[in-house]
Amino acid sequence: MPKLQAALLSALLATLLSACSRNGHSPEPANAAPKPAAATSHLPSDAALKQFQSEGREPTLRRLSVTDYWLHYKLMQATGLETALGGEAQTIAALQAVANAYERKLHDLEAAPPKLLPAAFTGEGMTSGLLGMGMGGFAGLLAGGTLSGAASSMSDAQLAEMVKAGPMKFDGKSGSAEFQFDANGGLTQTLAFEVNEAGVNGKVSVKTRMDACPDPQGRVSVDVDVDSRMRATGKPGTSGYVQTSFKYERYLDDDAQLINDGTGGASNLHIRMGGHESAGSQHLDITLGHQRDGTLIFENHMESGFSIFRPDEVARTQKLLRSAEFMQTLIAEFMLRGTGSSNGSPWESGRCINLKVTSDPGQRNRIKPNTAFDLEAMPRAKADGAVVGGSVRATLTGSARLLPGSGKVPADAAYQYAGPEQKNQTASIAFEARSKRGVGKATLDFDTRERAWRIKGGQNDFFANVVVCSVTRPFDIKSTAGLVMHMSGGESGGSWTQSGKAAGVGWSGGGQYTLKLDEDGSGWLEAKGVSDISTPMGHFKGAVAPAFSLTPVDAPCE
Repeated sequence: MPKLQAALLSALLATLLSACSRNGHSPEPANAAPKPAAATSHLPSDAALKQFQSEGREPTLRRLSVTDYWLHYKLMQATGLETALGGEAQTIAALQAVANAYERKLHDLEAAPPKLLPAAFTGEGMTSGLLGMGMGGFAGLLAGGTLSGAASSMSDAQLAEMVKAGPMKFDGKSGSAEFQFDANGGLTQTLAFEVNEAGVNGKVSVKTRMDACPDPQGRVSVDVDVDSRMRATGKPGTSGYVQTSFKYERYLDDDAQLINDGTGGASNLHIRMGGHESAGSQHLDITLGHQRDGTLIFENHMESGFSIFRPDEVARTQKLLRSAEFMQTLIAEFMLRGTGSSNGSPWESGRCINLKVTSDPGQRNRIKPNTAFDLEAMPRAKADGAVVGGSVRATLTGSARLLPGSGKVPADAAYQYAGPEQKNQTASIAFEARSKRGVGKATLDFDTRERAWRIKGGQNDFFANVVVCSVTRPFDIKSTAGLVMHMSGGESGGSWTQSGKAAGVGWSGGGQYTLKLDEDGSGWLEAKGVSDISTPMGHFKGAVAPAFSLTPVDAPCE
């Protein structure tokens, strides 16, 4: 297993255990679910989100488990599991034992014993244990927190390594788990457990999937699928299942913010129950939720053999299912917002948008003071390369002047920038693009530090390969033989003189030189003049024309 993958898996398992060790209970009754604050919006209100955050995960999972217990108990009644186990008390005890075993699989802790239960079981009063949707909620919070945050903090190269390595898998006594990132940082995870408790075999599988980057409509979604199955170990042919599929869609505006009015999201909870008792079978198929315009959804596709819609139970059933749908909505909202991640929502990490910023001229380092630039910031969706629109905000640190200097500029955004005013100054411009496809980030750096060049070339016995820190101020070109050309400096050239000894012979002379630099800093230098060679035999003069190439290099120049 690659080191990055192994490290992330270790962090996941550590987080799983630590998160599950918080066993605080809500001071409210178990069925006291938060309600959306305004009739105009079916999305979780700020008050509900704050309550969730202040209480922690446990109370919400407990509230969600009320519906789980109710549905599973009705399944056990309808499929003959209750009869096979010997009655209501034994069935409730078995249900609690199965749920506790599942919770131990997640928590790796001993669950608290159940309270004394009322004669008429309603799903309430169970202080421990997680079944179908509750387990899905726990898995979702794990995905939306630690794992989502880990993906947001990875570099593109690290994420590509994770994708290439394939799913992270864990198999052990507690069950199996698999986690897979996609190229955008989205996550799919599956958990599977099997338990045998109090005459009941239980199997549950949970699959959660969460988008990291919005689609062209600005939509991000969460899917949580749970398949919970139970059978009586002492009575072959007596079994049943509760399957739930929850889908939550949220939409971003052009500022990469979640839309919080009634048009900002949609939810859909599909519940299927079924079972067999010898030759008989029972089935239930229900869908509930909210359309994006806030319209309620409640469809009873099929009902055969279950009692949850008897006239005296309709109101309670509706209340429980609506509560479960809202609890799932609340959990999904926190998943998408990146609860537990210091990076916030996944689409805010900068991974979803490629923000390309250009400058004209392209050379931004070791520039002349007051160099004028035309800048352009062009955000594109990484997933499909599409133009994303929205806006760009640029923040200048250092000197000198940026226009527009503040506020949002419609994308693609154009700016004018005058670089630092003096030598040896630095500046940077941080760009942030925001749209319904997410957030993009980029930075351009500028400086007027003195440029360094490698000067290479010469003529005949005069050969040099040296680095100088300025060609506009006086500088020397020293040959490998010890002779030196002293250059006067200048934007386009100047004068030169020569000194030094080689093989006991003194050299002098001088002339003029021409300097030419291209926009990228590379260029050439050509000198013309006379060399005066002093020997015991006398002085000899000759015309010289050494030529040199100039290549910009990084060097510690002041």
